[in-house]
Amino acid sequence: MSNVTDVEETGESCPPSCGSLTPAGWFFMLGPSIQWFSCCAGKQTSKAGTGQKGGVCIMALEERVPNERLRHARSLKGWSQAKLAEEVGTSFEMVSRWERGISIPTLYFRVQLCATLGMTAEELGLVHSPSDLLATPTSPFVFLACSYADSEKTIVTQLKTVLQNRGITLWSSRHISRQGMEQPRKALREVVRAAQVILLIVSPEARSSRHVREALEVGRLYRRPVCAVWIEGEDWQECLLPDEQDLSVRIDARMRDDPSLFEEVATLLQQEWPGPDPTIASAPGASQEQIPESRPRNPYKGLQPFQQEDQHDFFGREALLDKLSSTLTGTLRTEQSGKSSARLLAIIGPSGSGKSSVVMAGLLPRLQQGGVPGSEAWIYLGPIVPGVHPLESLALALAERFPDRSLLTIRQDLEEDSARGLHQLATALTQRQGTRVLLVVDQFEELFTQTSAQEERHQFLELVVTALSEPRGPVIVVLTLRADFYDRVLSSSVLGPLIEQYQCVVLPMDVQELRMVIEQPARLADVQLTFEGDLAGDLLFEMQGQARALPLLQFTLDQLFQRRCGHQLTLEAYHEIGGVKGALVRQAESTYASFPSEEHRRLARTMFLRLIEPGSTEQDTTRRRAARSELELSDAKETVLLEEVIEAFIRARLVTSNTMAGTAVLEVSHEALIREWPRLASWLQEAREDIQLQQTISEDTTSWQERGKPKDRLYRGSQLVEAQAWARRSSPSRNELAFLRASTLGRLRYGLSVLSIVLLLLATAGLAVWLRLQLPPDPTRVTTLQDSGTGSLRWAVENAPPGSTITFDASLQGTIFLSNRLHITKQLSIRGPGAGQVTMNGNPNDEFGIEVSPNGSVTIADLAFKSSSLYNAGTLTLINSTISGNAALGTYQTSLGYNYPNGGGIFNALGGTI
Repeated sequence: MSNVTDVEETGESCPPSCGSLTPAGWFFMLGPSIQWFSCCAGKQTSKAGTGQKGGVCIMALEERVPNERLRHARSLKGWSQAKLAEEVGTSFEMVSRWERGISIPTLYFRVQLCATLGMTAEELGLVHSPSDLLATPTSPFVFLACSYADSEKTIVTQLKTVLQNRGITLWSSRHISRQGMEQPRKALREVVRAAQVILLIVSPEARSSRHVREALEVGRLYRRPVCAVWIEGEDWQECLLPDEQDLSVRIDARMRDDPSLFEEVATLLQQEWPGPDPTIASAPGASQEQIPESRPRNPYKGLQPFQQEDQHDFFGREALLDKLSSTLTGTLRTEQSGKSSARLLAIIGPSGSGKSSVVMAGLLPRLQQGGVPGSEAWIYLGPIVPGVHPLESLALALAERFPDRSLLTIRQDLEEDSARGLHQLATALTQRQGTRVLLVVDQFEELFTQTSAQEERHQFLELVVTALSEPRGPVIVVLTLRADFYDRVLSSSVLGPLIEQYQCVVLPMDVQELRMVIEQPARLADVQLTFEGDLAGDLLFEMQGQARALPLLQFTLDQLFQRRCGHQLTLEAYHEIGGVKGALVRQAESTYASFPSEEHRRLARTMFLRLIEPGSTEQDTTRRRAARSELELSDAKETVLLEEVIEAFIRARLVTSNTMAGTAVLEVSHEALIREWPRLASWLQEAREDIQLQQTISEDTTSWQERGKPKDRLYRGSQLVEAQAWARRSSPSRNELAFLRASTLGRLRYGLSVLSIVLLLLATAGLAVWLRLQLPPDPTRVTTLQDSGTGSLRWAVENAPPGSTITFDASLQGTIFLSNRLHITKQLSIRGPGAGQVTMNGNPNDEFGIEVSPNGSVTIADLAFKSSSLYNAGTLTLINSTISGNAALGTYQTSLGYNYPNGGGIFNALGGTI
């Protein structure tokens, strides 16, 4: 059998019947060294030149082969991926990755899967033989980092031969690429991790080689010694990357071509085999003499930000702290020189970059210790977060320094239109010229995500800007801001220009800084932790390219501490929790799956949706502080269950309980949970609109209670209908339900009031009609065009009292056809609705009309007469009336029997006045 390198280079493959997962049929073990073997039965490979048998690998080189056996076993149970994940205590995404062949379950989850599905690991396709879990490879292994330039071929070939003769395996990134890996960087990580030494071929081409750069980057993570052989080039510095000058061994081979050179290189490589590292502990079971007797303190913060009391556990940000201190010093010197300057330091970075921790555990302690000239004598107000009411938060911070003043009077000072309240209060604190008052505003983006009152937001901005811009004023403001809200601040005409000028950006940590974050706390005297094997390197590798993953790293370290073996953080625990990327999700999923009922899990969803501020877009999503009272449900039993859910997530360090302004509040420990937990992300996507409605209802409920429950604050109309629909599909709090019930009752009362008024009006109208029916008709009112009967003009003339005025109903319009003369023997006035509206018609033959007796007196207005004559023997007055269609008919006999000549339209007898 040829050696490993020869087999790989020829691409020898296994028979079709073999279960190989790689094109060339070769496997390797995850561990401190690498071992190769043929997967064909009975063909285990011996170590090159040693005669010892190699071990069987645990996993293949990242080849994605779907695990149909696992998928089939799940299907036989009738389970979804989410159900299987719940049973074994992981996420459904992880189950999906197992089934798609992207990753392989760790030993812990293999046991869980076998127990849950009732099958062996072989039946589930998790291993290829029982011995897969037992082999421990031990062969020496060297990784070659070179650019593959033509000038390197000869020396590389000769070195390979010499090393193989000494039983040393040599691999390079080219071998990895030949395997056709979909994730070559992870494959490179495993190979470099398994190597004892990296052999670097130094040439002018090496400086720009991607292969060299990536190999050295991974080697640096795992602290692999680098042996450099310089074969070409005039200047050593020009052949290496700028940050790769620290090498274990340097050999200048440019002028040497004797065979002893290669033997010398091989000897030096073996001398560089890494020995025990004081920061890297041996496997569990090490001598008890090396393990401290005291119980170690946990220096890792999980998802919580570092606070001032954690300053001794805070490492890795020295360069940033130096920059912040020098920036602030420069700002103050500019002011002292008489130039205009704003005493502001805005620290901007993405969520998860450690802004709050840098200020609380880094900058503040440094300033209090005199990190800026005179800063040890400054007055430090308690750090604030804006929250829903930033003025209240600011007033509470100031109240601690003014014990003789009430919170109300301080708040009134801050609300003054001059916006000089903060400056004046800070000035009152200083007892001598030059003393500074430092205000830290953490999570400044809350001013735009949680402060709903625009007037309060504007007043807060005016207060801050006025105070920090006051010439020779005492106030210095340090604020932290999420980078994705930078545009919101810039849009402020008050603060935007200052933020642009006085900002400091938090950049991602480099490898050395991250290593300090991981290892330095473990070395503290009251901690004394060690890391098993390459655990620290594994953590660093996962952190590459993860600018927002610092909370995940701290959470992973905290979980490793919880699962430690004595004073050692173990690789087994690291794999169990799913590494940096899986630890948070696994913790959240396992906590969620541990609840005894579906009702608990439903209430978990209710709780988290109240702790999220969805924003207008997914990018704007932030955590939200909710009062504990907001989670007291109307159903007492549900409240008890919800309290159990809350306590479970607090114990899991995923939710935090605090007190702010005397109010107990809950919040998600870090926004990383919102980003990383797929289940929570899906809840948010499903209920984004409901969350915004719930928060509006909650805010309106609080406002209603604070103002004494006035009726004008209650919902009505479509707003109430929408809120009631939300309450039916959600779990409203006790206060919210009281608010909605009051709104419903208010609407009912309003409806009853309206109904009462309507009924009263109807009753009044009915009574009026009844009264009208009961009272005799008005004899002075003409209500019909009929010539006779009640309401006719003839009836009115007969019944109206002398001296009265007869009027017509305004609705009357048409003609009154007279069947006989109208005799008027008393004093009357007749006022029609208009000459063009009612006409008196006496017919052309008889020309019946109005006859006024000698003792009668009549005034007629606004009527028309057609074929109708007027006979007057008394007093007749006509106003705005027309007479037409009449002809002389000879003589006219009056009602008294007298015959007079007919004068046509109007006949005025002797003695009559017209």
